[in-house]
Amino acid sequence: MPNPAAPVSDLPAEERSEFQARVHEWFAANAPRKGSPEDFSAVHIVSAATAEEYRAQEQHAISVTRAWQRRLFDAGLAGRSWRPEYGGHGAPDWQDEVVIEEQARWGVSTKMFAVGLEMVPAVLFGHGTHEQRATFLPPILRGENSWCQLLSEPGAGSDLANVQTRATPVDGGGWSVTGQKVWTSNAGCSEYALLIARTGSREEGRAGLSCFLLAMGQPGVDIRPLRQMSGAYHFNEVFLDDAHVPENGLIGAPGEGWAVLRTMLASERAAIGGGTSARSATQLVGLARTLGCDGDPVVRDLLAQAAIRERTLDLLRARIAAGHAVAAAGPTTKLLYSEHARLSADAATTILGMAATVVDDEVSAPWIERLLFAPGLRLGGGTDEIQRNAIAERGLGLPR
Repeated sequence: MPNPAAPVSDLPAEERSEFQARVHEWFAANAPRKGSPEDFSAVHIVSAATAEEYRAQEQHAISVTRAWQRRLFDAGLAGRSWRPEYGGHGAPDWQDEVVIEEQARWGVSTKMFAVGLEMVPAVLFGHGTHEQRATFLPPILRGENSWCQLLSEPGAGSDLANVQTRATPVDGGGWSVTGQKVWTSNAGCSEYALLIARTGSREEGRAGLSCFLLAMGQPGVDIRPLRQMSGAYHFNEVFLDDAHVPENGLIGAPGEGWAVLRTMLASERAAIGGGTSARSATQLVGLARTLGCDGDPVVRDLLAQAAIRERTLDLLRARIAAGHAVAAAGPTTKLLYSEHARLSADAATTILGMAATVVDDEVSAPWIERLLFAPGLRLGGGTDEIQRNAIAERGLGLPR
């Protein structure tokens, strides 16, 4: 597992400052500035009017992300806290956070690799074998393999205990998987997936679930882009028909999928909390300046509220990354993020005024897309209601 992190306040200031300076120097020499023509900090926002255009954008986004992740790896900045046998450097966890903080200041993004960089490690360090970690983690750091997650189904969205996709043991070892998954990001450009499937009976509920590592490029995996209410394609549905998982593709033991899933979702919720809309206050300021209304008192109040929400998210994530104990950290971060995204999209419509009703305006179109996308953020990774229950029970110790 990654090395335990000392709280930032306990670190020698000189040691941290020296590392920060080295990281900043590298980014200044290698990363494009935000707002520059080379800025690709939003490359992971893949949304298109047709399925064909969506697939093309997805492939472009993953190609750009692979190249950047490889540069981070070659510079020794990827996986600082991971053990060397898993592709890392065995450094303290705080060095990863320094890299993440510096990267957020530049026009770059590794969000197309979010599942591989943030969720797969948590799952494999917590539940996987040494063989699985040694096989799958180094190619992620090198930018070679992208990952997605196959969780939700038409009849099992927030209620993942109702998953019906079935994994059946086959003669000679391994598993045959058949079923349907929905709302899968990056399915068309991922080499592997974290899959939740049923190995026990339906009556067993969550006790009958298992977690697998599934190769996406095999026969029996059919990926179809999904059209949303905005008219754009952004997610995929995945049909599995006798897809194969080798014997060493099972994470943990049969029936332990729910424990793995909880680890996965905790990582996902924290990752969602650092998504694109976490920087929406800065973008709202830019919108107000573009429209020449940044001096309006009502607009300035909306901008101040967004800046406060954004700063609160930043400080919370910094506390978590620094190793401080934060009760129900994942659910809290995810809930704050979904609220920030919703309120920021609402603020944008107020700033835009009647222009928010014009779908082909280049200034308003991105914000209309965000407004229509925001409700989904309250569902993905567990609904807002689920997050509040988790905060109440695990964070505040309230009874069920």
